[in-house]
Amino acid sequence: MKHSPKQIPAVGVKPKPVLSPSEQKNLATTLAATAIINDETAKWENKTARLKALRLAKEAAEQTEVSTRAPATKSKTVRKAKAR
Repeated sequence: MKHSPKQIPAVGVKPKPVLSPSEQKNLATTLAATAIINDETAKWENKTARLKALRLAKEAAEQTEVSTRAPATKSKTVRKAKAR
């Protein structure tokens, strides 16, 4: 029995998988959930980067403020003798 040319698949070519309706729903749900998670992760990373930049700027400002202030002189404490 000979095969017609239409029946012989080309070498290395895979037929496209046909998804059942439940598999299509599952795939759609997975894609939607992945998109939501990726969006929330991006928002979280952006917020973290923004807060880190603000914190570093605040620390740098405090550091320059401390370095421009005159050093505080320590006053000597006078010790009192115990009264007996």
